[in-house]
Amino acid sequence: MQKDEQLKTNSTLERALLLLECLSLADGKIGVRELAEAVRLPKSTTHRILDTLVLAGFVEQDPITEKYSIGLKAIEIGMSGLKNVDLVDAAIPHTRDLVALTKQTSFLAVFNEGEIVYIYKTEGTSSVITNANLGTRNPVHCTGLGKAIMAYFSLEDVEKIISQKGLKQYTKTTIIDRQQFLEELSKIRQTGIAFNYEEYDEGLSSIAAPIFNFTGHVVAAISVAGPTDRIYDEQEYISNLVKEKSILISKRLGFVSTMRSSIL
Repeated sequence: MQKDEQLKTNSTLERALLLLECLSLADGKIGVRELAEAVRLPKSTTHRILDTLVLAGFVEQDPITEKYSIGLKAIEIGMSGLKNVDLVDAAIPHTRDLVALTKQTSFLAVFNEGEIVYIYKTEGTSSVITNANLGTRNPVHCTGLGKAIMAYFSLEDVEKIISQKGLKQYTKTTIIDRQQFLEELSKIRQTGIAFNYEEYDEGLSSIAAPIFNFTGHVVAAISVAGPTDRIYDEQEYISNLVKEKSILISKRLGFVSTMRSSIL
């Protein structure tokens, strides 16, 4: 193949990928004119590339409206790639960034049998030492990580967890009233941030945010934890960082903002 032909082929491939990306981000089916404008290509060129993608199964065309949408072949390839994305691997760079920016400890945890389980931890450079090591289990109702996850469970599941595990009081700030706890979860869904101010350990607080996968369901949470005075003094700064990192991890797992996660 000559060099100019190779460049032409690569250019065509790049245009096809742009069209696929445009279709994947669309809320519904799109017409060829709109697609051509979005990727800044002539309508004829866009139509020709779309015809090829339709034949290959990467794009589908509605026989009535003649509009286009992402095809099953593209979805299958995307799903196959997502299956190989490990939660911890996706989160590690972001927990390290959180520690570098806040000097506090960052945790990654999942829900299991009514409790949270810590599956990754990056120790802060100016934090007090915590007893939350890998594999440690803690209650969900009085930890930032637990509340961040529970906020996106169904009401039925939340009630079941409360019934099985209770709302045990660990400190004077632990929420032990059922209605107050449900209201707390509602606030978390509105803000995307969960706070824990000495609800489990005296002197220790945390700020957490949920992580969603490609199905739109909550699968984990990430947090920054440390001495209460440091967490409280930098509450807004840390909240924004944790939320930003949780969104980036979720995107790495295939989550997109248009998805509807399970909520109360």
